[in-house]
Amino acid sequence: MKTFKIAAILLAFIFIVSEVSAQQNPSPTIKKEKSVKKLFPHFAIAPVAGAIFPLTRDMRNEFKPGALVGLDLGYRINQEVALTGQFSYIFMNSKVTGAPIGSYLQFSAGPRYYFTHRKLKSEIFFEAGVGAYNFRQNSYVAPNDTTGNAIPQINNTKAGINGGLGATIVLSSSLDILARADYHNVFTKTGSQGFMTVNGGLEFRFR
Repeated sequence: MKTFKIAAILLAFIFIVSEVSAQQNPSPTIKKEKSVKKLFPHFAIAPVAGAIFPLTRDMRNEFKPGALVGLDLGYRINQEVALTGQFSYIFMNSKVTGAPIGSYLQFSAGPRYYFTHRKLKSEIFFEAGVGAYNFRQNSYVAPNDTTGNAIPQINNTKAGINGGLGATIVLSSSLDILARADYHNVFTKTGSQGFMTVNGGLEFRFR
């Protein structure tokens, strides 16, 4: 929860800064309405980087917070709705002595809902997604194992869901700053594993 609160505060700060900027540089309503018509629909692509924070007990016991790199793809239908796809490589150092890193290859897709105001240059959004999470960890021999037997390699794919909130700050007609925080829930045979990601990057828009 502490991590989620920090992420929410950062996103709120981005939104407030953008609002102050918009108030200092107001634009006429008519001009804004005409520009909105020209903005949609459009495609967007954003290289992103950030961090992962294990949340469920099993993950916290086995892994430390790690990092991620990824790509966010989107099709903005109108001012309020977009369809997005997310590709991420997520990796975490293990807390278990001698164990290699654990990593996720994640793909998900789903809707994103924007909340906008004609006087603001920034937007906040809520998003949700469903997809596949491929977890990998190489085999290893535990240092205190006198038998020499290796822990088997793990390479499995599970279904998962995610959801969160984010914000964008418009830099130009074709470039935004994107920031978001999401909770991920991966379904397993014994229950589920949960973690949070916080990431951001530059979003390029194409019309």
